[in-house]
Amino acid sequence: MTQEQKKKNIKKKKMIIIVGFIILLLLILAIIGGTVFYFMGKNKELDKKEGNTLYYSENEKGDDENNVLVVELGGDNQNDNTNEVNSTNEENQSDKKDEGSKTTNKTNSEQYYIKINNQANVVTIYKKDSNGKFTVPVKAMICSIGTATPESGVYKMSDKYTWRLLQGNVYGQYACRITGHILFHSVPYEKQDKSTLEWWEYDKLGTKASLGCIRLKVEDAKWIYDNCAKGTQVEFYSDSNPGPLGKPSAQKISEDEAVRNWDPTDPDKNNPWKNYKKDSKDNNTVKETSTKPTQNTTTLKDTNTNVVSKNEITTTTSKNERASELESNNEI
Repeated sequence: MTQEQKKKNIKKKKMIIIVGFIILLLLILAIIGGTVFYFMGKNKELDKKEGNTLYYSENEKGDDENNVLVVELGGDNQNDNTNEVNSTNEENQSDKKDEGSKTTNKTNSEQYYIKINNQANVVTIYKKDSNGKFTVPVKAMICSIGTATPESGVYKMSDKYTWRLLQGNVYGQYACRITGHILFHSVPYEKQDKSTLEWWEYDKLGTKASLGCIRLKVEDAKWIYDNCAKGTQVEFYSDSNPGPLGKPSAQKISEDEAVRNWDPTDPDKNNPWKNYKKDSKDNNTVKETSTKPTQNTTTLKDTNTNVVSKNEITTTTSKNERASELESNNEI
C-alpha cells in the first residue's frame, strides 16, 4: 500500500468518526427535545384540568396605565388578595346561582339592556318590545360618571360583588363590572360598613364626580345587581335629553348629621333613615333605632386632579377616595 493510499484511508476514517459523532449528537438532542416537549405537554394538560389561566387584558382605549396582567388559579372566582374583599354569604349564594346552565344565563342576560347617558348622568333600563327590540324603558336612575368613563360603545357585564374594595381603602356596595375597570356601584364607603357612607360624595349624584365608574344610589345599584345577569349589554352615549323617563333626583343629605352616614335608599332594616324625623327646630333626631352611625363632619377640599392609573380624584372628592374607584391593579 502506498503512502498516498494510507493518507486517504486515514482521512476516510476521520470522516466516518466525525459523521458518527454528529449523528450521535443529533440523536441526543432529539431525545432531550422530545423529553422536554413531552413534559411541557403534560404541564399544559395539568393546567387545563386545574383551570389555571394566564391572560393579558388591555382596556378599550389602549392606555398603558390600565393594562393589567392577571393570573387566576383554580377558576374564575379566585380573587387578588390586594384588591378583593371576602364575599358575604349573600354574594357566595349569588355566585352559585350565576353558575347555572348556559341557556338560563343567556336568557337572563337578554332580559334587559342598559343605556348610560354621560352628558345627563342618567342610566335607563330597557326591556324588549313585541318585535324583540330593546325599546321599552322600565327604569331610570340618577348616576355620576367620571373622566375615564367610556364615551361610546356597547359592553357586556361580567363579575358581581356585594362589596368591592376600591383603591384608597374605600368600598362600594353592589358592584357590577361593565368593562375593564369600569363598574356600577354605590357611592363609596370608608369601611365595609353601611354606616360609613361618604355623604359629601352622595350629594354629587347627578353630576360628573367619579374617575370612571358609574356611581348609583344603593337601591339602584342593588336593582342592577339583582336583576341584570352577567352578559347584560351596557351602552354608553351622550345626549342633552336625559332619556324617555327623564332624570330622577336624589336627596341631599349633608345637613342631616344624625343619619347622613347611611345611604337613605339602602333597604337594610337597620338603616336609621327609616325612623328619622327632622325636627322643625333644626334638631336632627333618630327615633326607635339602635343603630347610631358614626358622624363625620369634616369635608375635604377639592383636589380637581384626575389620575387614571393610580389615584381616583373626583370633582371635589375626599382624600380617602383619591382613586376610590380604582383598584390596586388599575381597576376603576
